[in-house]
Order: sequence, then structure tokens, then C-alpha cells
Amino acid sequence: MKRTFSCHCTTLRYAAQTLTEAYDRVLAPSGLKVTQYVLLRSILQEEAEQSLTDLAQKLGSDRSTIGRNVRILARDGLVTLSRGSDRREHTVCVTQKGRETFSLATPLWQKSQAAVEETLGEDQLKTLRTLLSQLEEISI
Repeated sequence: MKRTFSCHCTTLRYAAQTLTEAYDRVLAPSGLKVTQYVLLRSILQEEAEQSLTDLAQKLGSDRSTIGRNVRILARDGLVTLSRGSDRREHTVCVTQKGRETFSLATPLWQKSQAAVEETLGEDQLKTLRTLLSQLEEISI
């Protein structure tokens, strides 16, 4: 059912929630949610361990959210957490199980990406990215 809201923020949040749920459904056989997949991908992009602070900056999130999500991945044996050089800092590294899970999830994620690209088309997707970037700069 198509919904419309008078609030621009609510409209955008609803669209993001709907898209997140769609990715999560496709990724379900891997056991990952899209947020976990993106987090694993970000950790794997670097060869060395990464600090939670660096991950938060890279993903545009706050450290506490990244910490909660990493602890779930650690609980599931997909990453390991270690103390950094500073007692307050922790570093994260993907385990072999995490690499295998990521490999299983990647074609599922690509399927989701392709569905979005097919639905919107290249031109509309480019426009959407431009509009979202403009919204990131909003100053009220």
C-alpha cells in the first residue's frame, strides 16, 4: 500500500524503513541484516583491525551504535573485539566464520541492489543520490 505523509522527514524515514526491510528479507538466508552486512563489508575493506571510532566515522554513524552492532556480530562469532592502544578504544577484526557469512550474503545483497536499480533506473537513482546528498547539508 502506497502511503503519503505531510511530513518530509516521515516520508523519507518510511521509505528507508521499507527498503531496509526488503534488503533484510533477501539477506535472511545468510543470517545477516543489511546493517550487519554493510558493517562487515566496511571492516573487510581494510586489511588491518579497525577501531570502533574509525568505523563510526567511515559509516557516518555514532560510536555507540557501531559498538552495539559489533557486539552482536561478536556474539555470533563473526568478528572479534580487542582492546586498542587506549583502554577506552576497541578494535574489531572479522573471523573466518564472518568471512564465510559475508561471502554467502554478497550475492543476496547484489540481488537487492539490482532490484533497486531496476525499479528506479540509472537516471532516477543518480537523482535520488543527489537529492539525498543535498538533504545531508540541510541547516535549519
